[in-house]
Amino acid sequence: MKILITGVSGTGKSTMAKELRKRNIFSIDFSDIRGMCSWQDKQTKEKIEEYNPILSDEWFDSKHYICDLKKLKEILDQHKDIVMTGVASGNHTEYFPFFDRVILLQCNPETFIDRMKTRIAPYGKTKAEQDDAIKWQKEFDPLLLSQGAIPINTEGNIDTVVDKIIGLITTFS
Repeated sequence: MKILITGVSGTGKSTMAKELRKRNIFSIDFSDIRGMCSWQDKQTKEKIEEYNPILSDEWFDSKHYICDLKKLKEILDQHKDIVMTGVASGNHTEYFPFFDRVILLQCNPETFIDRMKTRIAPYGKTKAEQDDAIKWQKEFDPLLLSQGAIPINTEGNIDTVVDKIIGLITTFS
C-alpha cells in the first residue's frame, strides 16, 4: 500500500514522518530527498535555482512548488508498502494517482503560521510566505477532500494524531 500524507506547510508532515519512523513504520519525507521538489516559474516552466525567503505576494502568484515526478516514481517503484509525507505542490494532481490513499493534515492558519515561524525549514518566516500558505490551504484542502483525501486534524497532542494515522494505515492494509 502506497500512502501519501500531505497538507500545507506547517500542518505537521515532517513531524509525522519522524514520528512514524520512531514507531517502526517505513516513511519518507519529500523534504529529506535532495531535489525532490523545487520552485518553478508558472509560465516559462523554468526551475528557480535559488529560493530567497524574502519574497512578495507577486512572486508567489507567478511561481509554484513542484515535485520531480520521475524521482518520486523511482522511489515508489522500489517499495511495495510505503508512507510518504509530501508538500502540497503545484503539480499534485499529477502524482496523487501514484498513491493508493491520501491523508490530508489540517490545522488552523494560526497554528501552522506559529509552527512555520519556529521551525528550521526556511519557508514560512515572512509575511508573504505565510499569506501564500493561507491562500494555498483555501484552494488545496477543499480540492483534496473532493478527491477523497482523508482529513486529520493536527491541532491536538502529537501522540494522539500519530495514533489516528497509524489506525488509518492499519485499516488500509
